[in-house]
Amino acid sequence: MYYRTNQYPYHHHYQVNYGNQYREDQSLPDQWVEYIQPLVTRALSEVEEGINLTHLFQEFILSGVLVGQGFTPEQAIEQVETWEKGESKLLQQSKAMK
Repeated sequence: MYYRTNQYPYHHHYQVNYGNQYREDQSLPDQWVEYIQPLVTRALSEVEEGINLTHLFQEFILSGVLVGQGFTPEQAIEQVETWEKGESKLLQQSKAMK
């Protein structure tokens, strides 16, 4: 299952959409940092759960790539989890590592 909110969100007047809000008072990098905050929060909670760092980095770097492709952070996480449960043997292997 693939979702795309916008093929090139960073070209949309150099603004990142936060649930129908735009923050024009911030630089583009700061807008992106705020936009990916759900990924950061989720990654930090998974560190506390003891998930190995190799798997954690794979999951969240892939999620970040998908966000750059137009997915919302939530959609990106969902997509990576779908891959982990199905078609990605490498994600399954890294998840099993201790």
